[in-house]
Amino acid sequence: MHMRKILCFLCSVWLFCGTTNAFVRDTFPDINPGEHSRLEFRTEYGYNDVWGHHANFDLSAMVPIHKHFDLMVAAQFSTANVYTINVELDSKFLLTKKHHRELYFKTRFMPRMVVRAQALEFNIALGLGYRQDYVNILIGTDIRMMDELHRKRDYHMNEMIAETFYPIYFLEVFGRPMDCNWNVSARITNLNEFQIEHMWNPIFSLGGQYDPDQHWRVTARVDCKPAGMFNMTGSFFDIHGLVGFAYTF
Repeated sequence: MHMRKILCFLCSVWLFCGTTNAFVRDTFPDINPGEHSRLEFRTEYGYNDVWGHHANFDLSAMVPIHKHFDLMVAAQFSTANVYTINVELDSKFLLTKKHHRELYFKTRFMPRMVVRAQALEFNIALGLGYRQDYVNILIGTDIRMMDELHRKRDYHMNEMIAETFYPIYFLEVFGRPMDCNWNVSARITNLNEFQIEHMWNPIFSLGGQYDPDQHWRVTARVDCKPAGMFNMTGSFFDIHGLVGFAYTF
């Protein structure tokens, strides 16, 4: 019953609005593998009761491998002694060129190592999305496995903790069409580039971007999101500030 209500809610949100913060091509031309590849670097500052003051450094590379498929590999290094890798394969299909209506499918593999807690987390997420000029939305599911070395050493428990088929959602609304050289957006989601939460622990974001030319993009964002490890929230009000730049070849 609860799952049925959740799906009804997400579907109704999908009909209202939508999610993304990547470069968007106007059309889907026949491209050679590697064309329009993008490198991005971002730095974050955050504070919460769990990690205290900390900084994150993000590096990502996106490579189109076909006009319908993009591969992205990203890594985050945190002074809180947390390290995350995100590997995504996006398949996308242009519905109409007018208003750039596009359907896409996202596959994500995201291992996370929390050295300070001697713990590992593995996420496999699948999602179906739709985007157009002003809105973008994704709904899907996440499978999470957690391995805590303390449990193995102290309690001689060798099995991993598993959380299966938790709903994921990503909803973002833009102030201008997404192909403009500057834009602002508001977002609510339970997943971002390096974090996946339970659906009742949303991440709220306000951000903007500016493209000084066809190759460069500057981004800035403020996140309010859950703090803690493995969905065990220590303090909801975790404030993060993020700035970064990207270069598209």
